[in-house]
Amino acid sequence: MHAWTHHLRFAYQPVVDLTTGSVTAMEVLARPTEGDVVAEARHAPEVDAELAALAVRSATRQEGLLPLHVNVFATTLAALRDLPALRRAVRDAGRRSWEVTLDVTLPSAPSERVPGAALVPAVHALREAGFRICLDGVGAGELSMRLLADLSPDLLKVDAAVVAGLPHRSAYRAAIAGLRRFCDGVGALLAVEGVETELQYAAARAAGAHLAQGHLFAPPARRPVTEVHLPLCPPAAPPAGSGTGGPSVADFLHPAAMLPLSASASQVRALLTGSPEVSGVLLVDPDGVPVRAVDRDRFLLAMSGRYGHALYADRPALRLADRPRTVRVGATVWDVLDVVAADDRDRTADDVAVVDDAGRCVGVVRLAEVVRALADSRLEDASGLNPLTRTPRPPVG
Repeated sequence: MHAWTHHLRFAYQPVVDLTTGSVTAMEVLARPTEGDVVAEARHAPEVDAELAALAVRSATRQEGLLPLHVNVFATTLAALRDLPALRRAVRDAGRRSWEVTLDVTLPSAPSERVPGAALVPAVHALREAGFRICLDGVGAGELSMRLLADLSPDLLKVDAAVVAGLPHRSAYRAAIAGLRRFCDGVGALLAVEGVETELQYAAARAAGAHLAQGHLFAPPARRPVTEVHLPLCPPAAPPAGSGTGGPSVADFLHPAAMLPLSASASQVRALLTGSPEVSGVLLVDPDGVPVRAVDRDRFLLAMSGRYGHALYADRPALRLADRPRTVRVGATVWDVLDVVAADDRDRTADDVAVVDDAGRCVGVVRLAEVVRALADSRLEDASGLNPLTRTPRPPVG
């Protein structure tokens, strides 16, 4: 046993299924209390291989049953060709090899090259032994298209730096969508790491990611956790101009009344009672993305009911909120009606939030004004039609 093992701890971070919200696996992360053995392992294959084995043994002491993700550098696999210490650790733990995914970290320095000629057969041998293979840090490390195809991993994990730019850079979203198509073609899954905001979460889902990790769900912890925070992701807004024409929502835009997602019912009530013209309040995340919507009438009715103040006043306003209804900037009023028609009848009169391409709220549209404008336009159209044939009247003179 090396001396550095006495200064080594492990943390556990869940891997979350973006469709179901369930925890599908646990990544085991080395956390040295002194020195930096992880940095040393990048250039010392034997140390890296031992870290991988220790990660499995550490997880065994936690008595967890979830599949594991264990990190190993690509250079380690290329140099050693096999990981006998890891195989022993898996066997001693009573685990099966298919319960362990090797997160293969690609070189990140431009001067480093992935040793593909040695890496590919090593990966194939480990896969034949039953281990699942994940390429970690995709988007930040050195990875050629040919090497990606030759490795054909079971899982691709996109680097956190790329995920951070997803909400604001269309090229990043296009790249993720392309990776998803590759994964579909080879039967792999697409994961993203470093998800820290609900905006990143929504963008990753929209781009096609299957799995995710990040502080938004649960940070690394000394003990594995299986209950994670799952954001209340609003439905995707219809694309701009997807309707059949008509006036733009920009013609009906009102400023939105917004409060943070953590706002209490008392804070919402104070805003509504102090601003009679406000018909609803949007609860938004730190990026300004509407996550929940509070309708004025239903909210005040609940608060004024028997015990309403006692039940809700100091509690989160989320308890009395619904998911928001959204359309994008550039949509038409017909898009607004499509969104309303697809929703619960009890919410027919609720405001519709207008969001930009990054999902951030830029204002609200009030349904009554939209309906009135459409009715007026129909009357104007009707005045130009023959009442018997419903065709345009011939020009006079």
